[in-house]
Amino acid sequence: MSEEVRAAEQECDGRCVSRPKLPDCHTHSHETSGQAIRSLTYAEWSGGVTIEEDQLYSIGFHPWSLPQERSLTVLIDQMQSRLATVPQIVAIGECGVDKVRSNAALSEQLVWLEAQMRLACQLHRPILLHTVRAWAEMIEMRSQMAQEFAQLPPMVLHGFRAKGEVAQMMLSKGFALSFGHRYDAAALHLASEAKALLVETDEIPNGLAHREAIAEVYGLLAKSLATDAATLADQVAATSFWQLIDKRPL
Repeated sequence: MSEEVRAAEQECDGRCVSRPKLPDCHTHSHETSGQAIRSLTYAEWSGGVTIEEDQLYSIGFHPWSLPQERSLTVLIDQMQSRLATVPQIVAIGECGVDKVRSNAALSEQLVWLEAQMRLACQLHRPILLHTVRAWAEMIEMRSQMAQEFAQLPPMVLHGFRAKGEVAQMMLSKGFALSFGHRYDAAALHLASEAKALLVETDEIPNGLAHREAIAEVYGLLAKSLATDAATLADQVAATSFWQLIDKRPL
């Protein structure tokens, strides 16, 4: 274990006793620790993975692999059923728009995103968004939902790596930003100031366990923000995203 990882874990000891230590809003790790939300693919959440009682999950249709051969209406109904009956599934996603890599045309990606975002609004569940060169589309979709629903759930742009100018634009439109190992410092500071900063381990370096990976990310981000990992964890836990999950019915 690196000194940075050990320091991040020790900083949080004793200050997060009543809640898991280092909240992770998005991971693909099969061996998570603490309060981490494991993102499941359709193949996984439709029956390929056993839901563990002490684990949190998100489910969605990733723009890289949309099951276009299936009825979207049927699949959304299936997703709604899982969200209603499995308390460990706490969020929708990841879903979104990718103009660089997808098995579907942009118009089709937007149809799938709209259906999932509408479901998130109907159920008031947090939604984790995969966004590649599609900031305008995300803003337009959120604006559309705001016209239909009185209150929107937390909408998180996961794996955020864009520059400060983009961060400022998306924060001003009501999005939260989630950061991992790779990030822009200006964007990170803006998200922190807006109290809309989340942390994730989407991409875990080879050889690292989840516990080590999340501690490393918190250590990196905390250093950039001139704070410590425990303080950052408290800030993340206070976001509307985690507050909504904490209030979910069990």
